[in-house]
Amino acid sequence: MEQKANTSVSESAGLPDYLAAEAEEVLTRCRSVQHADTVNFVFITDIHHSAGGNQLFAVEAIKRLAGHIRLEAIVCGGDHSKNGPKAEFMESQQQLMNRLNDIGLPFFPLKGNHDDNSIYDHYRDPDRTGNVVFPEESYDLYVRRIERSVSLDPARPNGLYYCFDIPGNKVRMIVLNCIDIPYRTTDRGGLRIKGQWQYAFSNEQLRWMAHDALDMRDKPDRGEWSVVIFSHVSIGQEDVFGADHPIANEEAMWGIIAAYRNGGTYRSVPTDGDFAQSVEADYSACGPGSVAGCFFGHVHYDQVLVKDGIPLISTLNAVTNRDFEVAPERVEGTRTETAFDIVTLDVRHRMLHLTRFGAGNDRSLRY
Repeated sequence: MEQKANTSVSESAGLPDYLAAEAEEVLTRCRSVQHADTVNFVFITDIHHSAGGNQLFAVEAIKRLAGHIRLEAIVCGGDHSKNGPKAEFMESQQQLMNRLNDIGLPFFPLKGNHDDNSIYDHYRDPDRTGNVVFPEESYDLYVRRIERSVSLDPARPNGLYYCFDIPGNKVRMIVLNCIDIPYRTTDRGGLRIKGQWQYAFSNEQLRWMAHDALDMRDKPDRGEWSVVIFSHVSIGQEDVFGADHPIANEEAMWGIIAAYRNGGTYRSVPTDGDFAQSVEADYSACGPGSVAGCFFGHVHYDQVLVKDGIPLISTLNAVTNRDFEVAPERVEGTRTETAFDIVTLDVRHRMLHLTRFGAGNDRSLRY
C-alpha cells in the first residue's frame, strides 16, 4: 500500500517531493529506451480536472520531464475537467489548457464524452442547454491556438479532428473526435443527442480520414512513415475492458484504418439517419502502411489489445480515482495520485515503449 508522503513543494517548479522523486526514476527508465531516432511523446487522459486541483502537479511533472529528455508532443486524451456549472467547467478547462500549453511543447487535446458538459443539464434541467459546451466553444479551447500548425479538414475545419506530422521521424499523429455528433435541440429546448452517452464519427470525418489524414501520396518515402491514432473511446468495443457505448460508424472508421495498413480498399455499407455515412478508401496503389498504434482513454484502465495486427492501447485515468478493483490503488499525496505515459516509438525496431509516471506499470510491445 502506498504511504502518503509529505506534500512540500520541491524547487521552484511547484512539484511535490514525492512526484519529484518519481520524475527522477521515470527519467532513468525513459533514457534506457530512447535514442536519437525515437519519437517520444506524453499521453495523458481522463484528468477530470477541477480549477486548482491536484492534477496541476501532473502538468508540473510533465514540465520537469520535458526539461531533461526529448519530447515531441503532449497528447491529452479527453475528459479534461470535472463536470459542473458552465462557468466553473470552462474555467477549469481553460486553466488546464493554458498550463499544458505553457510547457512549450506541441500540445494536442482530444474531445472526450464529458467535455460537452451535457451530463450537468441532463440531471438538473434536461430541457435547457445553458451548461452545454458546444463544438465551437471546444474549438476555441482546444484547437484555435494550434490551427496553423495542424492539418484540419478543409471542408469542416472546426470538426475537432486534425493531424500533425513529425517529418524528421516520419511519423503522422492523427487526432480523432469520437463525439462528433449533431448538436440539435428538442421542441422543449434540451439536447436531442448528448455527447455524454452518444459517441459517433461523422461522415465528414470518415471521408477526411480516408482521403486526407491517411493520404501519403505527397511523400516520396511514404513507405517509411508510421501513423499513430488517438481517440477518446476505443475504435471498436469488442474485448475492451470497461467499454460502455459503441461509436456510431466505428466499423467504417476501422475499415478505413485496416485498409490503409493492408494496402487495400474499403467501401462502407451506406446508412441514413443522424449518423448517415457513405465512404470509400483505396490504398492499393500505395502498398501496406504502418499503424504503430491506436491510443485511447475513457475506460480508466490499462490494457493492450491487438486488432487486425494493430495495437489498441488504453492508459489509466490521470485523476485520483480507482474505478475497478483490478486497477491500481490511488492515494492523493503519493505517486499514485496521477498516471500518464511517456510513449517512445522506436520505428527502427517496430517497438512501442510506454514508461509510466505514477500509478501502474511500464509496458512494451511490438507493432
